[in-house]
Amino acid sequence: MNRLGWLACAAGALLAGCDTYHFLAGTLHEDARRPARALRQYEAFLARRPGDPRSCEVRLRAADIYRRIFGRCQEARRHYEAAARDFPTLTPCVERAKDGLLVCPDYFPLDLGRRWVFVDSASGGKAMRLEWETLPSSGAVRATLFAGTRRIKETVDRYERRDWAVWRHDVAGREPILRYPYNEGMNWKVKRGKSMIEYLVVSDSTAVSSKAGDFSGCLKVREVDFRFASSWKYDYYCPGVGKVKTTLAGPGYEHPNTELLRFDRID
Repeated sequence: MNRLGWLACAAGALLAGCDTYHFLAGTLHEDARRPARALRQYEAFLARRPGDPRSCEVRLRAADIYRRIFGRCQEARRHYEAAARDFPTLTPCVERAKDGLLVCPDYFPLDLGRRWVFVDSASGGKAMRLEWETLPSSGAVRATLFAGTRRIKETVDRYERRDWAVWRHDVAGREPILRYPYNEGMNWKVKRGKSMIEYLVVSDSTAVSSKAGDFSGCLKVREVDFRFASSWKYDYYCPGVGKVKTTLAGPGYEHPNTELLRFDRID
């Protein structure tokens, strides 16, 4: 839109009221790739009309800018949470808000073109290597297991984000491996065959090293099978990467088991 057209629209919005002006100006700045200016207008609209039905969409727009453009999840979560909380009857908006909360930060990336290579910590991959690759099917991940250089197993599991969790679907069934909010102390239990499994977020700001490098701001999640409660495992999930390390632990010890060797994008 040229400058004359923008001024005409802005003038019309002013005649309709300042609130509409802020809404329209925000969308115009966003379309013109001026995210900081768009945010100022969206925030002004929300300050004046928090209960306006348009506010759900405005909150999603503001949250997406904070998340995608500036990488500021704290501000993004504020808007996503308000959209989900304040507009429960606007189902499409609420579902988009939930999706946003589950990927900010994104501790389990599922977009097409991701590939992870995990190795056993003891031999650095000489004994075991596990390759994950996202497939075109929504949420599908192909896992290929190698013993040395020999491929011994290949499976395709499916992952999805819904009901405030990241779910894994495999031959054993369906299980939430992460639950929102991703805060220290968050815990949940699942039935796995004859076992009762408890998950606990031990830390939401852990630094962890693997053969792929050093990572910060990671989740440290403990998984305990109550049949063998004297030992457990920890999985480390890091923003924008996913799982980077698994350790085996018990009273007074924690030993590395598998870790990320490489994380790629296949374009």
